[in-house]
Amino acid sequence: MKLIIASLLVFSLVILFLFALFPSDISVTRIVEINRSKIDVSHKIADMREWKSWNEMLVNGLDNIKKVYAPVKTDSVHIQKGYFTIDLLKAVPDTMITVWQQGKKSFTGNYYLSGTDRQTVVEWTLRFHVQWYPWDKLASMFYDKNLGPLMEKSLMNLKNEMETPLH
Repeated sequence: MKLIIASLLVFSLVILFLFALFPSDISVTRIVEINRSKIDVSHKIADMREWKSWNEMLVNGLDNIKKVYAPVKTDSVHIQKGYFTIDLLKAVPDTMITVWQQGKKSFTGNYYLSGTDRQTVVEWTLRFHVQWYPWDKLASMFYDKNLGPLMEKSLMNLKNEMETPLH
């Protein structure tokens, strides 16, 4: 019996040590080039009322992460969808910083813009800090796989919307 308890203790410590090797800070980044000026793109991203037209994480993504069926309420600096809230903390022509929150968990979403007068490179980075718990560390391995495609589609929607000529 002592051997079983000792084996379980050693096994638990090994698992805990292995998960301690996983990083605590995770980033998921996607980039797109848009054929519009940095000021135009900056205005589009900074006005959160516009997000419903291009941001897939609002349209489809949050329901996929956790089944929440509630209307989206937006103003220019705050979005609420069910249990999620998104706040715009900083909006200058080349940087927009948002905080995404569900309950006590939160992460940042940063948009960085660079480029010329006619072309803008948009870098969207979601940054997470995960707890030391093995299940949190294990779940963080799938952030890129789950969020990356939504971010890519969102940026492509933004690109298509910004590059479509007005009629």
